[in-house]
Formats: sequence, C-alpha cells, structure tokens
Amino acid sequence: MKKNFLSGCKALLLAATLSLGLTFPGWAASIQGEVTDVNSSTISGWAWNKEDTNDVQKVEVHICRADDPNPVKYLHVVADDYREDLVSKIKDGWHGFSVSVDWSQLKGTDFKIKAYAVKGDKYYTLGNSISYSKSTGASKKNSSSSASSTVSMVEPVTQSTAPKNAVQAASFSGNEKSLGIFTISGYCNCSSCSSGFGLTYSGTVPKANHTIAADLTLLPIGTRLRIGNTIYTVEDTGSSIVGNKLDVYYDDHATAENHGIQQMEVFLIQ
Repeated sequence: MKKNFLSGCKALLLAATLSLGLTFPGWAASIQGEVTDVNSSTISGWAWNKEDTNDVQKVEVHICRADDPNPVKYLHVVADDYREDLVSKIKDGWHGFSVSVDWSQLKGTDFKIKAYAVKGDKYYTLGNSISYSKSTGASKKNSSSSASSTVSMVEPVTQSTAPKNAVQAASFSGNEKSLGIFTISGYCNCSSCSSGFGLTYSGTVPKANHTIAADLTLLPIGTRLRIGNTIYTVEDTGSSIVGNKLDVYYDDHATAENHGIQQMEVFLIQ
C-alpha cells in the first residue's frame, strides 16, 4: 500500500534526571543556550558550543505539567536555524531552534518547559525552565540563581530505574523491549501517500492510532509497537521503508504531513 516515505532527522533520547557530583567533559562548559519563547504553536530557543561553532547541537525539549516533574511530551530539534537576534547576542546567528507543539493534545492547562543539549548519553540543561499557560497563552521564565544561558549536566535514567511518567504509563498488557531509535513519518490513504486501494499490505482497513508500516523483514505483520503513549500494530509496508524506518497511518493528508519527520524510541510489546 505504501509508496512514499519522507526523510529527515531529529533526535530522540531517554528522559533525564539531575545528577550531582559529576565530572564535566572539557567541552561541556562551552555549551550555552536557553528557551526564549513559548507560544500557542511553537517553542523556540538557541543552543551552541562557543568553542566549536560547527558543532551543531541536538536539543530535547521536555514538557511537564506544572504540578508534575515527569514529562508528558518530548520534542526533538536541531539548533541550526538562523536568528537575527543571535548575531548581536553571540555573534553567530545559525544556532536557533523552533519546534511545533500541539497543546490541544496535552491534558491540563499549566505547563513547564525545559530544554537540554544532548551529547551521547549525557544531557545538559539549557538555561531556566519556562512556564506556559494554555488558557491565557502567556509564558514566563522561571527565576534561578544562575544565568539563563548556564548549562548544567544531567544523567539519563535507564528504563528500569526511570520514574513512572506519562510515556511509560501507556496502557498495554505484557512486557516491552526497546528497539532503539527509529525514523518515523506519517502517511494517509490518499494517492500521494499510498497506492489508493484503501487496504494495507496485510489486507486490513488502516486505522489511525493503530496502523503502522514497517520493514517486514524486521517487524512482521502483527507486531505490536509502543511509540510515546500509543500502541501500534504493524499492518503495512512500503518499498522505501527499510531498516529502522516506520510510517504512522493518519485519517487525512494534512495530519499526516503535520506529523513531519521524527526520530523516536520504539518499544516492542512482547
């Protein structure tokens, strides 16, 4: 059924918690950045390595409810956008980032946003958190004793010891196993995305929040996968879906396009 697959790259890594008494790599102190704006559709900021301006930063944004430190949403972006204000601020404009967020998908009204630069298995906090109210559309920076662009290091938590959060609390029966990071896009049943027959490769009618296309040599028909809070079933495939690539089915083309390209951790439901 599938015939098109988008390509691109954003990073996903596991959630992080603060760790004390750590030794910083030599370049850690040179990483700077912060979240500068949160509004009804985007979260923006900047991140750079002042000692190596060619070192493009991968940024992970955590969205938490105001009363819960466990993230309910992870967003991933590369800090390589041009921002005019950075020219005067850090003398190099090519270190901005902006990532879309659909607040309507998140339960609750008041949120706290944190951003991290990710280096291998280490996370480095980018400045202070920002509070955002979905009801008023207002945001404000949270005060801290440190400067807004100060970076501190946090260690990622393994799945076995991580605090139970919204992602890990997805409802399913059975055990799960991490399959690693996959490149994931969206598709629908239109002629641009699919063959247009209306059925998946397995002969089923595709359903949103259920159907996913995969490389069947790795993930056979019927395989159940968890991505974020959603459990999918492999029912489809495509000629360009090879290796660690997945395509999530949506009911309409606009929603499929809005999914964009994401790199996310995928869990096998056993």
